[in-house]
Amino acid sequence: MSVKRGIIPVDPRHTARNIRAATQGNPIRALVELITNADDSYTRLEDASIQTEGIIEILYQKAGGDCRFAVRDFAEGMTSTRLLEIIPYGAPTSGMSAGQKVRGYFGQGAKDALVSMKDGVLYTFKNDGFGECKLYLEKGVPQYQLRDLPASDLLRHKHGISGDGTIARFKVPPRIPRFDTVHKELANNFHLRKILTNRRRKVTLHDESSGRKRRIRFEMPQGTEVLRDEFMVPCGERPDLRVRMSVLRCKSGDLTQSGDDRNGGLLLLDDMNVVLGISLFKYDAEPLAARLFGEVQIDGFRALLDDEEPVLRDDREGLDCRHPFCKQLVTEIEGRLGKLVDEERARRQREDQSKLDREEAGRYRKAFRILNDIAAAEAPDVINLGPQVPSDVEDPPNGFALYPPTAQITVGKRYNLQLRVSTNTIRRAGVVRLSSSCPKIRLVTREVMIPPNLPEKVLVKHVTIEGLEPDAEGVLQAALDDHIAESKIYVVPEKEFLLTEGLVFQPQSITLRPNHPKRVHLHVYTKIVGGGSEIRLNSDNPAVQVSVEQIVVNETEAVRHVATYPIEIWGDGPGQQALITAEWENYIALLEVTVKSKDDSEQDKGPHGMFSEPEYDFDPKPLQRTRYSRETGKVVVYVCFPSVKHYLGEARQYAKTLAAQVFVADLVAERCFYEIARRKVEVGGALLPGSQHDRIQRDAFELSGKYGRKVHEALVDQGLLKSSRNTSG
Repeated sequence: MSVKRGIIPVDPRHTARNIRAATQGNPIRALVELITNADDSYTRLEDASIQTEGIIEILYQKAGGDCRFAVRDFAEGMTSTRLLEIIPYGAPTSGMSAGQKVRGYFGQGAKDALVSMKDGVLYTFKNDGFGECKLYLEKGVPQYQLRDLPASDLLRHKHGISGDGTIARFKVPPRIPRFDTVHKELANNFHLRKILTNRRRKVTLHDESSGRKRRIRFEMPQGTEVLRDEFMVPCGERPDLRVRMSVLRCKSGDLTQSGDDRNGGLLLLDDMNVVLGISLFKYDAEPLAARLFGEVQIDGFRALLDDEEPVLRDDREGLDCRHPFCKQLVTEIEGRLGKLVDEERARRQREDQSKLDREEAGRYRKAFRILNDIAAAEAPDVINLGPQVPSDVEDPPNGFALYPPTAQITVGKRYNLQLRVSTNTIRRAGVVRLSSSCPKIRLVTREVMIPPNLPEKVLVKHVTIEGLEPDAEGVLQAALDDHIAESKIYVVPEKEFLLTEGLVFQPQSITLRPNHPKRVHLHVYTKIVGGGSEIRLNSDNPAVQVSVEQIVVNETEAVRHVATYPIEIWGDGPGQQALITAEWENYIALLEVTVKSKDDSEQDKGPHGMFSEPEYDFDPKPLQRTRYSRETGKVVVYVCFPSVKHYLGEARQYAKTLAAQVFVADLVAERCFYEIARRKVEVGGALLPGSQHDRIQRDAFELSGKYGRKVHEALVDQGLLKSSRNTSG
């Protein structure tokens, strides 16, 4: 009897099937593998205490019927000898088995990416050597072709690598993805999440056809942590593994809970913070879990992989739940998620109870239309023309002056000029009379009171004017006794006004969805900002990005002295706000940017004005009765504040009673009148030190006396009020 032993040979067709399954012919998946390999290379250098810039470039180019992609890094590079070592399929080549913080679990990522695509080639520079390795399928069999050359200057220039580094190239026929689609899908791909949130990495996407360049980052949703837990999971004969779990609830709406580009779900990480997968497991399709996201980190997971435990699926879609450890882990996670789902169900039941019925909603709509009309009449938006007042403002000429001495305004808007009065010159109380030499320039402020006993050196007051017709001009005059100050005012068409600013964005405010770029235009008036001028562009929020950092003005591109430059803006995550500036010398253009999810944008549709309809919040320990949000215009009423709960009930069950309606009317009116008064004071001019709060309170009381009854009549059911009066006699 004889016994024979040997290794079971692997049919090349089996390997080819695995290669195709890994990327599924998807260029995004191929790019993810190559980007991850580049990140691993930088990680190995950093582990060896070698400083890197962490640059990873993704190159995109349409060429005929193909789309050419490449991923370039400036990390380790490889010798031809090393290239031969990594070619075996499934070999431990990444450094993971040596304890390095890399993702290469399968030893096949880059090979899958290049073999499964068209014309896959890996070019690499190491020291003075250059290697070129073509990877392809021929008759269903994976093959390679390796070439070894000196690293000439010509080769370095061709591939854009001056030192060590690697560039992997492939083509995609015949369906060519759009540049914007590549950006969005890479930015949101969960496999890249830790790379794109790592500040030591700079991942950029380049359109080699148009010259466009974009930084790719991922910004986590804004959320409130609803669970933080640590627990142990049995692992057979091994010691139990520690698992750390953090779950957050998104503040801005439901998240995407499926696909590689999902922004919800629990990111599964090993002990080196490397992504294993993402899932809510049996709650992936549960609407009550749609706002949940977070992380689960498994300490000791790499030891299972070192021992060839089948804990990950071969298709790289996460944990293999057939393994006993993974099965037990998922059970523990699902148990905790189940409690969060129950809490969300209870939360939504409370919210359903708090929703306004048709009659109540009608009263609120009417009341808030009235409040918005009051705000428009009492505190209209005003544009300040004068320069910002410094804390140590100097005496004006002759002790009495209007700023600016000349101004341009447009029709239909209100503008503030500054009246500056030196108390060294004007020593007594009095009334400054204002006049306009042109009836088409209307004075909103007709007089200014100079109070007695002024403590500050220079008093600053605002004077408000309004243009009624374009192409008008006149002189605004301020007079007090023998003191006279003047400012020349021009009423100009809107476009002309904007061009006299030198620079202007069109539009001047935009709302974006995450990683969905929008194009705006910067208009430059070349009679002010001449040819060769360098305009600097900047975002005050790194999560909102601009496609260009500098524009050099070319007068030959101008039409009627206006040069127009397209600029792309994009945001990395919902809930972000930014101010984009374009600056040249003392000229500046501003663009306001808000990044919102699709659900947020839909919720924002509705009547415009200072106030939107109120919201009831069930925070169990609120610090105040009401709150006003300048961003949304909502007045929030905290139901669980003791005095509010006394009248409304903990679930608003008494909202239909007369006492509750009167109480809520008082709360809403009080908050809204205060906010109108605050806006009125903020745009109405400088006040004496310490007097702003008193002025706001005084104006709020005046508004309450003037409009309070009208608001109460809208918010309180008048039939209920009449019935109560009849009952009481």
